[in-house]
Amino acid sequence: MMQGTKTLASALAVTGLCVTAQAQVWTNAGGNAGRNGQTPQRGPDSATTIWTGAPSSIIAWQPVTDGATAYAVRQTGFPPEPSSNRSPIFALDVATGAQKWRADIPFLTGQWTTWVAGVKNGRLYASRAGNGASVNAKVFCLDASTGAELWQSDDTVNSGPYDGVVFADNGDPVIADFNRITRLDHATGDTVWRVNRVCSVSSSCGGAIRGDAIYVADAVAGGHTIKKFSLATGALLYQGPVMAGFTLQNTPLVAPDGTIYLSRTQNNEAVDFFYAFEDTGSAIVQLWATPAQWTTFSEFAVHPSDGSVYMLDPGLLVTRRDGSTGAMIAQAEAAIINDPPNTTIRMAVDSLGRLYVSNGAFTNGRFYCYDSDLTLLWSTAFPSINIGGPSFGEDGTLIVAGTGTNMKAYRTSCPSDVNGDGEVDVLDFLDFLDSFGACDGQPGPCSGSSGVDADYNGDTTVDILDFLDFFDAFGGGC
Repeated sequence: MMQGTKTLASALAVTGLCVTAQAQVWTNAGGNAGRNGQTPQRGPDSATTIWTGAPSSIIAWQPVTDGATAYAVRQTGFPPEPSSNRSPIFALDVATGAQKWRADIPFLTGQWTTWVAGVKNGRLYASRAGNGASVNAKVFCLDASTGAELWQSDDTVNSGPYDGVVFADNGDPVIADFNRITRLDHATGDTVWRVNRVCSVSSSCGGAIRGDAIYVADAVAGGHTIKKFSLATGALLYQGPVMAGFTLQNTPLVAPDGTIYLSRTQNNEAVDFFYAFEDTGSAIVQLWATPAQWTTFSEFAVHPSDGSVYMLDPGLLVTRRDGSTGAMIAQAEAAIINDPPNTTIRMAVDSLGRLYVSNGAFTNGRFYCYDSDLTLLWSTAFPSINIGGPSFGEDGTLIVAGTGTNMKAYRTSCPSDVNGDGEVDVLDFLDFLDSFGACDGQPGPCSGSSGVDADYNGDTTVDILDFLDFFDAFGGGC
């Protein structure tokens, strides 16, 4: 692994600037509070691994990361669990795959497999609730650096690994389960607020946060609707129009611009649509809807530059659509492989708009990487992938988990090694500075005498965002 020979602080002394590097994480299913699949990093451009192997598991569960560490349950058996815990949590080094610690959530009679809800601000959250909302159990908060228990929640929840959990900015976990939404105090486990809701199908009830709101998809007369609840108080603020249909096994996602998306499908062409909504501040209004492939427990993604959305069209075709109109921008040439009849698709998108897709299949499990125009860059067989990825750690490291000992970390280039000499050092800093000085305000790609592309984030414009993004990556080394 390449190691930086200069710290961010010493490099910044060249210009007299001070920039604080921020951890880049995959906090929960969907990657962030909006569950929109975005990472500010550059992902791998080929199926090159930096490590493989992990503790064995009979099911592939979603890893989450705080940048340097990936956390995942590796399950060896089903409940009831004896003293030798069958669903422990492992903390693994993102750079090497080495085990940092193992933690066992205590098993009580009638409870279910441990699942990881997410990680935020040095705290890891897990529970034994779920099993189709039939098991109510407490949420556990662990120290993310050691695995030591910090608290157990006063109240129980019935959510599970497919529902997912999202976080308020201050780190409070917000848990949308089959019949409630609960916000817990991240410091104590006390319930901040709890409200009732009506989810359509258990295990598919998660929410998405943007600003001062959490959005969920609830069952109503005639179908489903998007409901907006206050993140501060839990009060129901308003809801959107009715989407026709009977069952729903996907959760909403929210783009950074506030557009709300939902793949409302149930294996019925008459009512299987991917919807886009606008929250006007007083109402949720439909922007567009387009036919969609039937999916369950899926996570979709939003392009980082233009807000377009990646979805799955009928025929298992990965498609990119304009966020405002739904017009097709690009579509993959070939269908993804799956295990009929439905699929559990999970997506992530990097800073260049490259899309990473798990098909969620067991027999035909496969992982794909597409360019932003949905040209296939690479794909690899990944049997029994379930919800085992994608997840991003530091330096653009992509983590994908399968069954057995099959867990892999992909990284083919170091984002801060801009001159490509295999080292992250002051020369990268100076070469980038040379190009940035020559290209600031110009359309990208653009380079100076060093030959380094100053359009670091790939948004086709060289500006201060490229400058700050490079410093962030440089500070983290590689």
